[in-house]
Amino acid sequence: MLCAALLLACSAAAAPLLALGGDVSLARGIRADDPLGPIRAALHADAAYANLESPLTDQPGQTRGIDLRADPGRVGAVSVFRTLGTENNHMQDGGPGGLAQSRRVLAAAGVQPVSRTLHFSQVGGVRVAWIAFFDDGTTPPPLAAIRAGAAGARYVVVGVHWGAEYQPTTPRQRLLAASLTHAGATVIVGSGPHVLQGHEFMGRTLVLYSLGNLLFDSPLPSARVAAVVRVRLDALHAACAVPTRSRAGGAELANPQEAAYALSRLGLPLC
Repeated sequence: MLCAALLLACSAAAAPLLALGGDVSLARGIRADDPLGPIRAALHADAAYANLESPLTDQPGQTRGIDLRADPGRVGAVSVFRTLGTENNHMQDGGPGGLAQSRRVLAAAGVQPVSRTLHFSQVGGVRVAWIAFFDDGTTPPPLAAIRAGAAGARYVVVGVHWGAEYQPTTPRQRLLAASLTHAGATVIVGSGPHVLQGHEFMGRTLVLYSLGNLLFDSPLPSARVAAVVRVRLDALHAACAVPTRSRAGGAELANPQEAAYALSRLGLPLC
């Protein structure tokens, strides 16, 4: 009986703590000297995850409009993350070769690039499945991969780049979240709108619709306020947030007024 109780206690204690962020850019006005330094404590966890909007490549630009390619030598700025989503509307800014290079650069730096291809890792002694995808409105979501992740791991983290930029949560986001939930997602981490959106529970799944711009050079005030959500995977209802802001080319903790705004938008308590 004592051994069984100790095993149960150890199993409960081993549930991973995640630190989850939104969109990260290393391009344009983002400073070179440790732009995430002031919020590294908030990102300290068994694993930190965000969406990398900047392909780390020296390949020529391949897209019209906004180009978020960044120097591969800047990969150290995101070394605090264990995993980074690499599926979004800017990851082809350097073309297929640029995306492939970016993923190689991340992997060489010890950061796992997450894509539509299912990835398993041991986090805090527990097997976790990771998958990320871009909802372009035409490509079906990777539901089969999510189901495979749920069959092969205790927890499934799904990063999805979706929604309408600078707008509230859309009906499409909610419909898609329901399908991801039914497929077996534990946590859905949204990016893409570049502003904070709320959260909800669909059954046992925590849906974070958008965590805003963790590190970006947007001029819009609402797009400069973000948050790191900290959550232990066996206690999703205890999720909390550390409000942050992008300022002067870096990320830092939000001031009290910004923090109140961030917590209100997310509907989560302060960590």
